[in-house]
Amino acid sequence: MFGYSFSDSSSAVFVGKVMRDGSFDLRRPRGVTTAPRVAVLRGKVEPADGVAVVAVRYGLHPVVVIARGAWLLFLGLTAVVIGPASLGGAPELLWVLAVFAFIIGLMCVPSELLARADRAKLRSDLETILPAVGSTAPERDA
Repeated sequence: MFGYSFSDSSSAVFVGKVMRDGSFDLRRPRGVTTAPRVAVLRGKVEPADGVAVVAVRYGLHPVVVIARGAWLLFLGLTAVVIGPASLGGAPELLWVLAVFAFIIGLMCVPSELLARADRAKLRSDLETILPAVGSTAPERDA
């Protein structure tokens, strides 16, 4: 229901929502003991000449985007405070800014690596699910 299960396995391949206009926003379910699912699968199913065309776009989960924005805002505000102070006679304060930038950069790397792994799994799961709901290629008369 909420996208969490108490084990690493779940009966659902995807959790998320499907809208009436054919668009969808899906991600893999997360177990309590698994890493966060940071990639989401957004797309739309559109009819075209008797077949359905599935257009898909991968993106980061909104919580990841908000967290990155908050950290970058923090870094920017720190630079606004430390910049004038370092130019005013305390250049050693630039090390504080460099350390903060390094740590924030390190916090962004794991989410990118997790998103890359999630994208690969989302794609393989989607390719597995699509044939189950119908033909994935137009049938031609022989």
